[in-house]
Amino acid sequence: MIKRILVPTDGSDNSLTAADYAVTIARLFKASIRGLFVKDVKILTGPLIHDIGTSIGGMVPYGTFNQTIREMLESQADAALTLVEGKCNQAEVSFSQEIREGVVSHEIVKSADDCDLISMGKMGIHAEWRDVFLGTNVEFVVRQTHKPVLITPAEYKPFTRMLIAYDGSIFADKALKSGAEIAAVMKLPITVVYVADKKDAVLEPLSKAKTFLESYHLAVDTVAKEGTDHAKAILELCNDEDEKFDILVMGAYGHSKIQEMILGSTTVRVMRYTHCPILLCR
Repeated sequence: MIKRILVPTDGSDNSLTAADYAVTIARLFKASIRGLFVKDVKILTGPLIHDIGTSIGGMVPYGTFNQTIREMLESQADAALTLVEGKCNQAEVSFSQEIREGVVSHEIVKSADDCDLISMGKMGIHAEWRDVFLGTNVEFVVRQTHKPVLITPAEYKPFTRMLIAYDGSIFADKALKSGAEIAAVMKLPITVVYVADKKDAVLEPLSKAKTFLESYHLAVDTVAKEGTDHAKAILELCNDEDEKFDILVMGAYGHSKIQEMILGSTTVRVMRYTHCPILLCR
């Protein structure tokens, strides 16, 4: 069960949307939220800052310049965490905060050690100026943590219907359990999709998933998809406007690194192109 949710924040709109989703889940599970701000060591000690500090050294001593950057990050941390705290207070959700210094993605993973869920925005504070699909920290966190990670889009929408992508793997079983727990508390109907090269190969895994979900007393249906491009099949169903799925749940990085290099990662492609929040488990 979910008792503590970690919300990494940088004060961006995307991170605040992640906080909104976390608050929704926390209220229903009677869980607490920990807001986390990481003072990025790359900003504090990176070569760009060192070069700038050195170049203006004749006007401002480097130590003074570095202290100014630290104070700016402290102010940013206070502002960002205050916004998350405000959302928690409004919803009567218990809140605590933590400020760390280091490599952002590494510190998120460390802080999540005693949490049950991480909720973080797909993009960070400079998303509007970056020609990238994912925030720089998201993929690292998903790969390194063994906690479920909820990756959220820019806009908040209430959960009404859940899609679980299932392939029978250990990570998919974890995703099935996590999705079922959330759906049971939120009373969400579930659709389970299985993608295989041949349709007759999907019957056993789908039957296994449906049997597991019976004890949760939820409305469950199953979908069998045929094809070799699993990410494409999942995305076509998940992003279908007629289906109206509000959350996708799946296991993360089920293949070996060699397979990912050759075939590409289903996890990364789905993270990049799904329109709704995605809960990843490994």
